[in-house]
Amino acid sequence: MDEKREENFLKMLGLKATKRILEFLDENGTAQYKQLQQFVNTHTLNTRMRELLDYNLVEHHLVREDVRKEWYEPTEKGKKVLHHLREMVHLIEE
Repeated sequence: MDEKREENFLKMLGLKATKRILEFLDENGTAQYKQLQQFVNTHTLNTRMRELLDYNLVEHHLVREDVRKEWYEPTEKGKKVLHHLREMVHLIEE
């Protein structure tokens, strides 16, 4: 990862709703876009989801059969990042 991308990644982890979105996905396994709107406004959610997808922390699924189905789920990398975020938060609480 180049230095600028690394800097952007670390910044994104501290931005509004990033941790909460990852936690919600981890707790529920999957989520629809509507469910994630409870954490942040639409513009910020769109930005955050693009970033999470770009860093391969979440996956977007879309199935078009009789009924369109669309959902997000955490990747293994996303679960690991969340685990490390929780550990860092725990360290500062000690």
